[in-house]
Amino acid sequence: FWIVAILICAALIAYLAYASACISSGVYLKALCKGDPARNAVALTFDDGPDDVMTPKVLDVLKRHGVQAAFFVVGSKAEKHPEIIRRIKEEGHLIGCHTFTHSPFFPLRGKEYVSAEITMTDDVVSLHTGSRMKFFRPPFGVTNPVIGKTVTGQGYVTVGWSIRSLDTMTGRSREDVAGKVGKQLHNGAVI
Repeated sequence: FWIVAILICAALIAYLAYASACISSGVYLKALCKGDPARNAVALTFDDGPDDVMTPKVLDVLKRHGVQAAFFVVGSKAEKHPEIIRRIKEEGHLIGCHTFTHSPFFPLRGKEYVSAEITMTDDVVSLHTGSRMKFFRPPFGVTNPVIGKTVTGQGYVTVGWSIRSLDTMTGRSREDVAGKVGKQLHNGAVI
């Protein structure tokens, strides 16, 4: 009996960990993690900005090649760089919410905190763009019942990914990141 109980508990814990850590699981909220596989196109997404050095460089490259992308912004950084937020909007890119602080403790907090992080970011972005955001990406792609209910209740569409570049991991060269993404490319990919 005890062995069965332990196995059931272990399986439940593994399932809950998967449900929280894998944004494409759809357990706590549905996330758009891929596009139409019949279209020969991918979606480029960028998180954690705006950054006053890298984001303008990314925007320059996108503009040079006529490519649109989605930027999931951190509200506290958007507050520091309103000119970049305006540029993202003016150049026709999508702006989504990536919380106000991008705290590693975001998934461990209650509904009020989660709601405030989203609302504060939306307020900052709308102040500088005149538009409310419709899309949300949780920090690290981690979800739970509180995040699911709050995000859904506030009317946001959650966006995940089908290819994760892991470009922020230390020690990885641009070539490593590009190679990893290139090997996984497929129609409808969300990168």
